[in-house]
Amino acid sequence: MKKLNRFLCACFLALPAAGSASAETLRDAVRFAVTTNPSVRATEAEMKTAAFELMQLRGEYLPTLTLSGETGYQRVDDENSLSEADNRETKPRHQLGVRAEIVLFDGYRRSNLVYANAARVDGSIFRLLDASETMALNATEAYIDVARHRKLLEVARRNVSKHEEIGRQVTGLVEGGRLPFSDQLTIEDRIRSARLAQLEVERALRDAGARYERVVGRQPSGSMQVSAAPAPQSLEVLTQNALNNSYRLLFARSQIDQTKSETEAVLADRYPRFTLGAGVVRDINRNGVRGNRTDENIGIGMRWTIYQGGRKAERNALAAMNSRAIAAQEVAVREIRELAARTWNTYVTDRQRASQLSDQLRINRSIVEVYGDEFEAAKRTLLDLLEVERARFTVEFESVGAQSGLVFSTYRALAAQSQLASFFGLPRSELALEPAFRDRARVSPENVFNVNIEPLK
Repeated sequence: MKKLNRFLCACFLALPAAGSASAETLRDAVRFAVTTNPSVRATEAEMKTAAFELMQLRGEYLPTLTLSGETGYQRVDDENSLSEADNRETKPRHQLGVRAEIVLFDGYRRSNLVYANAARVDGSIFRLLDASETMALNATEAYIDVARHRKLLEVARRNVSKHEEIGRQVTGLVEGGRLPFSDQLTIEDRIRSARLAQLEVERALRDAGARYERVVGRQPSGSMQVSAAPAPQSLEVLTQNALNNSYRLLFARSQIDQTKSETEAVLADRYPRFTLGAGVVRDINRNGVRGNRTDENIGIGMRWTIYQGGRKAERNALAAMNSRAIAAQEVAVREIRELAARTWNTYVTDRQRASQLSDQLRINRSIVEVYGDEFEAAKRTLLDLLEVERARFTVEFESVGAQSGLVFSTYRALAAQSQLASFFGLPRSELALEPAFRDRARVSPENVFNVNIEPLK
């Protein structure tokens, strides 16, 4: 393990400054991306929307106060109730009333609405945290990719310089009559090929910079240093941590809670609804009777739907919704297990590949040095020397990619365990609300309303 840790510490890309003297660390880039990227901010807005909509349900527990009024003219024809003077007489009519009402019992509809929306808020929080993990991983990948391409550009430039050096050596030998003119043409062809390869790397570096700007939100600047994150211990530990911490799985569980509570809220219509109401109405010339009248009332009201068609289909639909939510959780578990396994497999392969390519590169460099001496001693042809140079360049090119892939696989392992954002100093308390709304609602439905949520700015 100590040998592995030393190897991982050696797998870094340290490059000279490009354009700006100030270096942007991987930590700074990730923090900037997670806190400013529009996609994360959109998910944050969804979370706050769900939270504010939960706050609206507080009104379900408060009394409603209704003010009603009416003015106009009325003509009533009722010989049995009205005097001859008032009957069929058009009079101005005015009415003003106030009524207060509060729900006493509604089959636990309000409570279940609060439970469902609290679970929805928790789910939106987990979605935001999952989006933050994804953004942190994307920013990490973009950062490592730019650093990798800068290193590859150095390799390509050294390859061009080496071929130009061989070209000068060949030119001298051709002019001295020790090599045929065809070797001069051969080395010139290889120099141009090396320059074309450098152009391709430069284009790829610009593309990597463009992606970096899209993900992080600003252009890469300064030197960029990348070291490996703590390596995963084993597949079993990685898988268990992923299942325990996965925000995606927590979101799927919140969906089950939300669906169950929504089902209970719908089924609450099968119970009677009791309300306590009080009101006062002031009338002038009411129903054709001249004069003023005041009605005051207080009492308990009940409404109960005894029968309503389609309830069986409604129950079946609710049961299907619950089944879908449970199935979605099972899908999430399987995908998380697969992600953990693929992440571990990638890490193991990248570790072995980087180690082997490092050894192979050391051997290739020795071969190039030996062939160079033998070429000067006329024991090797130019084609022999160029072939080993090509092999060295290919292995060095692949080695840089393998080392970058190994470093990235360690960060990918953290992301698979929903620990990448916190690794860069972004705990979930800084990214989202505390995802415990449903637990607080279970203690008391009105308990979730005692939360301070800052509005969007």
